[in-house]
This record gives sequence, C-alpha cells and structure tokens, in this order.
Amino acid sequence: MISRLLAALAPLAVAACATVPATVSGYGPLPEDPHAAVPALRPASVVAPYQHRVPVEPGNWRNLNDRQAPGGGAS
Repeated sequence: MISRLLAALAPLAVAACATVPATVSGYGPLPEDPHAAVPALRPASVVAPYQHRVPVEPGNWRNLNDRQAPGGGAS
C-alpha cells in the first residue's frame, strides 16, 4: 500500500523540483543582464537620530500621569 502511494507521488515530487526562469518568477532582471538597473547607494548616518540627554531628578509621577491622560489633565 505504501509503495503504491510513493509511486503515485513520485511524479509530483519530481515536478516540484523543476526550476522557473528568473524573468518569469518576478524577482527582477537576470543577473547576467548588462542593462539591468542598479539602484544608487546613499550614505546613511548611524548617529543621525542621536539626542544628548542628561539625567534629571525624578518628578511627581501623579502630575506627569495627569498631563498624559486623555484630556490633558484639564480637570
């Protein structure tokens, strides 16, 4: 029984190994294409979003919580 099942599934396994050309698969142009577009490289700074912050004394947490509450503590 198992051998018949394996014999029936063998063509499906072989068909799954078939390759698809790169132009059909949608992954872009072929690597050997000399006219393929290449995106320009831009330098990116690794420290651009840095902001210097200094330690501060803890404040009143209830006032901070009230300011961040919906309505902005307008009560």
